Amino acid sequence: MKCKICGKEAGVRDFCPLHSRAHENIVQAYDVWRKGLKIPWEDYLRRIRDNSLTGVCAKEVAEYLINTEEKEHVEKS
Repeated sequence: MKCKICGKEAGVRDFCPLHSRAHENIVQAYDVWRKGLKIPWEDYLRRIRDNSLTGVCAKEVAEYLINTEEKEHVEKS
């Protein structure tokens, strides 16, 4: 199976090891952000994507999640 973001060999959650780790970090850090800033998931992802200090893999995962979740919301409507 290939990574949904970069096309390299995938492991867990349809992501390569680098994107899988970035995904884990994003999900784990959200609890802290949610409690501290009380922001929804989508806003959190946009902040990650737009932050100049965020790493490339985390930005790619955030962008992927934004795009796939927006598509899911449109398809459910």
